[in-house]
Amino acid sequence: MIWHEATGRVILVFLSFAFIHSLCVTSFIKSQTQRLLGETFVKVFYRFVYTCFSVITAAIAAHLINMIPDIYLLTGPAWFRWIMHSIQISGLIFGILSFKVINSHEFLGIAQVWRYMTKKEIKGDVEGITQARLVKTGVYGIVRHPLYLAGIIIFTFEPNITRNWLTVSILADIYFIFGAFMEEKRLIKIFGDEYIEYMKQVPRFLPRISLNNK
Repeated sequence: MIWHEATGRVILVFLSFAFIHSLCVTSFIKSQTQRLLGETFVKVFYRFVYTCFSVITAAIAAHLINMIPDIYLLTGPAWFRWIMHSIQISGLIFGILSFKVINSHEFLGIAQVWRYMTKKEIKGDVEGITQARLVKTGVYGIVRHPLYLAGIIIFTFEPNITRNWLTVSILADIYFIFGAFMEEKRLIKIFGDEYIEYMKQVPRFLPRISLNNK
Protein backbone atom coordinates (compact mmCIF):
# COMPACT_ATOMS: atom_id res chain seq x y z
CA MET A 1 0.00 0.00 0.00
CA ILE A 2 1.46 3.36 -1.03
CA TRP A 3 1.97 5.91 1.73
CA HIS A 4 -0.72 8.41 0.76
CA GLU A 5 -3.34 5.65 0.57
CA ALA A 6 -2.44 4.45 4.07
CA THR A 7 -2.40 8.01 5.41
CA GLY A 8 -5.74 8.72 3.75
CA ARG A 9 -7.29 5.71 5.47
CA VAL A 10 -5.95 6.82 8.85
CA ILE A 11 -7.37 10.29 8.31
CA LEU A 12 -10.74 8.85 7.26
CA VAL A 13 -10.99 6.64 10.35
CA PHE A 14 -9.93 9.41 12.72
CA LEU A 15 -12.26 12.01 11.22
CA SER A 16 -15.16 9.53 11.33
CA PHE A 17 -14.53 8.95 15.03
CA ALA A 18 -14.09 12.67 15.71
CA PHE A 19 -17.30 13.53 13.86
CA ILE A 20 -19.39 10.96 15.72
CA HIS A 21 -17.81 11.89 19.05
CA SER A 22 -18.39 15.62 18.50
CA LEU A 23 -21.93 15.12 17.23
CA CYS A 24 -22.95 13.34 20.42
CA VAL A 25 -22.04 16.33 22.61
CA THR A 26 -24.09 18.85 20.62
CA SER A 27 -27.19 20.35 22.16
CA PHE A 28 -29.13 19.25 19.07
CA ILE A 29 -28.49 15.56 19.68
CA LYS A 30 -29.20 15.94 23.38
CA SER A 31 -32.48 17.74 22.69
CA GLN A 32 -33.50 15.11 20.12
CA THR A 33 -32.67 12.35 22.57
CA GLN A 34 -34.71 14.13 25.21
CA ARG A 35 -37.62 14.46 22.81
CA LEU A 36 -37.52 10.76 21.95
CA LEU A 37 -36.63 9.21 25.32
CA GLY A 38 -37.59 11.89 27.83
CA GLU A 39 -35.83 14.31 30.15
CA THR A 40 -35.28 11.67 32.82
CA PHE A 41 -33.32 9.43 30.47
CA VAL A 42 -31.03 12.27 29.40
CA LYS A 43 -30.40 13.48 32.95
CA VAL A 44 -29.76 9.98 34.26
CA PHE A 45 -28.24 7.92 31.46
CA TYR A 46 -27.00 10.18 28.64
CA ARG A 47 -23.58 10.94 30.12
CA PHE A 48 -22.92 7.30 31.01
CA VAL A 49 -24.07 6.01 27.62
CA TYR A 50 -21.94 8.66 25.93
CA THR A 51 -18.87 7.58 27.94
CA CYS A 52 -19.39 3.92 27.04
CA PHE A 53 -20.02 4.80 23.40
CA SER A 54 -16.85 6.92 23.30
CA VAL A 55 -14.74 4.08 24.70
CA ILE A 56 -16.20 1.57 22.23
CA THR A 57 -15.82 3.81 19.18
CA ALA A 58 -12.29 4.80 20.21
CA ALA A 59 -11.37 1.11 20.51
CA ILE A 60 -12.88 0.39 17.09
CA ALA A 61 -11.02 3.35 15.55
CA ALA A 62 -7.74 2.22 17.14
CA HIS A 63 -8.28 -1.33 15.83
CA LEU A 64 -9.02 -0.11 12.30
CA ILE A 65 -5.97 2.14 12.29
CA ASN A 66 -3.82 -0.69 13.67
CA MET A 67 -4.85 -2.83 10.68
CA ILE A 68 -3.51 -0.25 8.21
CA PRO A 69 0.06 -0.99 6.99
CA ASP A 70 2.59 1.17 8.80
CA ILE A 71 6.30 1.99 8.86
CA TYR A 72 8.61 3.41 11.53
CA LEU A 73 9.88 6.93 10.97
CA LEU A 74 11.78 7.39 14.22
CA THR A 75 12.94 5.15 17.05
CA GLY A 76 15.29 7.03 19.29
CA PRO A 77 17.87 5.61 21.72
CA ALA A 78 16.83 4.32 25.13
CA TRP A 79 17.65 7.55 26.98
CA PHE A 80 15.50 9.52 24.51
CA ARG A 81 12.57 7.12 24.93
CA TRP A 82 12.83 7.37 28.73
CA ILE A 83 12.69 11.18 28.59
CA MET A 84 9.73 11.19 26.21
CA HIS A 85 7.81 8.59 28.21
CA SER A 86 8.50 10.56 31.40
CA ILE A 87 6.94 13.61 29.80
CA GLN A 88 3.95 11.51 28.74
CA ILE A 89 3.52 10.19 32.29
CA SER A 90 3.74 13.75 33.64
CA GLY A 91 0.98 14.77 31.21
CA LEU A 92 -1.16 11.84 32.32
CA ILE A 93 -0.71 12.74 35.99
CA PHE A 94 -1.55 16.37 35.24
CA GLY A 95 -4.78 15.25 33.55
CA ILE A 96 -5.67 12.95 36.44
CA LEU A 97 -5.25 15.87 38.85
CA SER A 98 -8.23 17.48 37.13
CA PHE A 99 -10.43 15.03 38.97
CA LYS A 100 -9.33 16.42 42.32
CA VAL A 101 -11.49 19.48 41.64
CA ILE A 102 -14.22 18.03 39.43
CA ASN A 103 -16.48 15.08 40.18
CA SER A 104 -15.00 12.21 38.17
CA HIS A 105 -18.07 10.01 38.73
CA GLU A 106 -20.38 12.67 37.34
CA PHE A 107 -17.94 13.35 34.51
CA LEU A 108 -18.23 9.70 33.47
CA GLY A 109 -21.96 9.55 34.17
CA ILE A 110 -21.66 6.89 36.86
CA ALA A 111 -22.98 9.11 39.68
CA GLN A 112 -26.14 10.02 37.76
CA VAL A 113 -27.03 6.39 37.19
CA TRP A 114 -26.14 5.40 40.77
CA ARG A 115 -28.27 8.20 42.26
CA TYR A 116 -31.25 7.13 40.19
CA MET A 117 -30.86 3.38 40.77
CA THR A 118 -30.37 3.67 44.55
CA LYS A 119 -32.33 6.78 45.53
CA LYS A 120 -34.47 7.62 42.49
CA GLU A 121 -32.80 11.04 42.53
CA ILE A 122 -32.83 13.14 39.36
CA LYS A 123 -30.96 16.42 39.57
CA GLY A 124 -28.38 18.63 37.93
CA ASP A 125 -28.25 20.10 34.44
CA VAL A 126 -29.36 18.47 31.20
CA GLU A 127 -26.75 15.69 31.72
CA GLY A 128 -27.25 15.43 35.47
CA ILE A 129 -24.12 17.42 36.33
CA THR A 130 -24.65 19.05 39.73
CA GLN A 131 -21.44 21.10 39.85
CA ALA A 132 -22.80 24.51 38.90
CA ARG A 133 -19.86 26.73 39.84
CA LEU A 134 -16.95 27.56 37.55
CA VAL A 135 -13.92 25.49 38.55
CA LYS A 136 -10.85 27.72 38.87
CA THR A 137 -8.80 25.89 41.49
CA GLY A 138 -6.18 23.13 41.32
CA VAL A 139 -4.85 22.46 37.83
CA TYR A 140 -7.67 24.66 36.49
CA GLY A 141 -5.83 27.56 38.08
CA ILE A 142 -2.78 26.70 35.95
CA VAL A 143 -4.42 26.15 32.55
CA ARG A 144 -8.03 26.32 31.41
CA HIS A 145 -8.02 22.90 29.73
CA PRO A 146 -5.88 20.44 31.73
CA LEU A 147 -7.52 17.36 30.21
CA TYR A 148 -6.95 18.56 26.65
CA LEU A 149 -3.39 19.56 27.54
CA ALA A 150 -2.79 16.08 28.95
CA GLY A 151 -4.03 14.56 25.71
CA ILE A 152 -1.77 16.81 23.62
CA ILE A 153 1.27 15.89 25.75
CA ILE A 154 0.56 12.15 25.59
CA PHE A 155 0.11 12.13 21.81
CA THR A 156 2.88 14.58 20.96
CA PHE A 157 5.68 13.08 23.06
CA GLU A 158 5.45 9.49 21.85
CA PRO A 159 9.09 8.57 21.07
CA ASN A 160 8.41 5.69 18.68
CA ILE A 161 7.03 7.51 15.66
CA THR A 162 5.37 5.59 12.86
CA ARG A 163 3.71 7.06 9.81
CA ASN A 164 0.24 6.25 11.11
CA TRP A 165 1.00 7.49 14.63
CA LEU A 166 2.34 10.78 13.28
CA THR A 167 -0.90 11.27 11.34
CA VAL A 168 -3.04 10.41 14.36
CA SER A 169 -0.95 12.62 16.66
CA ILE A 170 -1.31 15.67 14.42
CA LEU A 171 -5.05 15.11 14.02
CA ALA A 172 -5.53 14.49 17.75
CA ASP A 173 -3.68 17.68 18.69
CA ILE A 174 -5.82 19.67 16.26
CA TYR A 175 -8.94 18.02 17.65
CA PHE A 176 -7.98 18.86 21.26
CA ILE A 177 -7.33 22.49 20.31
CA PHE A 178 -10.62 22.69 18.42
CA GLY A 179 -12.41 21.10 21.37
CA ALA A 180 -10.95 23.69 23.73
CA PHE A 181 -12.26 26.56 21.60
CA MET A 182 -15.71 24.96 21.36
CA GLU A 183 -15.80 24.35 25.12
CA GLU A 184 -14.89 27.96 25.80
CA LYS A 185 -17.78 29.17 23.65
CA ARG A 186 -20.13 26.92 25.62
CA LEU A 187 -18.77 28.05 28.99
CA ILE A 188 -19.03 31.72 28.06
CA LYS A 189 -22.74 31.14 27.42
CA ILE A 190 -23.09 29.49 30.83
CA PHE A 191 -20.90 31.71 33.04
CA GLY A 192 -20.69 34.93 30.99
CA ASP A 193 -18.37 37.61 32.37
CA GLU A 194 -17.01 35.29 35.06
CA TYR A 195 -15.55 32.98 32.44
CA ILE A 196 -14.27 35.88 30.32
CA GLU A 197 -12.40 37.17 33.38
CA TYR A 198 -11.10 33.65 34.03
CA MET A 199 -9.80 33.55 30.45
CA LYS A 200 -7.81 36.72 31.14
CA GLN A 201 -6.25 35.29 34.28
CA VAL A 202 -5.51 31.69 33.25
CA PRO A 203 -3.89 30.64 29.95
CA ARG A 204 -5.48 28.10 27.64
CA PHE A 205 -2.66 25.53 27.43
CA LEU A 206 0.75 27.00 28.28
CA PRO A 207 1.22 27.77 32.01
CA ARG A 208 2.58 31.20 32.80
CA ILE A 209 5.98 31.29 34.43
CA SER A 210 6.19 34.28 36.75
CA LEU A 211 9.57 35.51 37.86
CA ASN A 212 9.42 37.50 41.05
CA ASN A 213 12.20 40.02 41.03
CA LYS A 214 13.18 41.13 44.50
